[in-house]
Amino acid sequence: MTTTVASRARWRGRTIAASVLAAGAASVGLLATPAPAQAAPQYIALALGYVNENPPVTMAGGSAISASQEQAAQGALTNCSNNGGSHCVTVIIGTDQCAAAASNDFGERVGATAATRAAAESAAKAKLEISTGAKVIVSGCSNGNTPPPPPNDPPPPPAPKQGPTISFDKVLGGLEVHITDRSGVPSQCTYAMDNVNRSFALAANSTYNLRLVPLIPQFRDRTATVTCDNGTSTTATTFF
Repeated sequence: MTTTVASRARWRGRTIAASVLAAGAASVGLLATPAPAQAAPQYIALALGYVNENPPVTMAGGSAISASQEQAAQGALTNCSNNGGSHCVTVIIGTDQCAAAASNDFGERVGATAATRAAAESAAKAKLEISTGAKVIVSGCSNGNTPPPPPNDPPPPPAPKQGPTISFDKVLGGLEVHITDRSGVPSQCTYAMDNVNRSFALAANSTYNLRLVPLIPQFRDRTATVTCDNGTSTTATTFF
């Protein structure tokens, strides 16, 4: 009788323990969240090809970024050829990092990868056996560390406005002065010659005919200046 009770007690203990473990496992399963999927790696490939094979050698470079290593390599070769390179070869492939390809005057081709573009460029040049003409031909990053492109050059300042043209016609009793605007801006102008001063409005891209009558001939070169409030002026000479 004692043996039977003990056996039943042990069986009940094992049942309760199993139930507790099962409940705990279920709770853990409810609390656990699936691990986030990792982003696919991005490959950057760099290729170099010859533009001129005689020292000092000139190289062309090509680059490509792809989720496929093979596609990145093929894209870099195609880009290298499109940039004028011949006998292009892939010199480096990086995964989620920066890469640089360098060459020298003797056509040596090397590549390196690093966490930053500057570090990759420095490492690539350091790999060259000969430093003569050492330079980075192409570099870039597949992990977002590529520096932003330089800002666009500021637009050139507007060309200065041209002053008006001045031409003269002799008329009975004096001169007729033809003043033509070239600034494209209407303005108020002043004509000055010796002791003659006249003000007039000059419309944009138009001609104003200023009649100076009477005007006594002096039979010498006479200098006239037209000054406008749009910042332009012109000087011309006529014999009168």
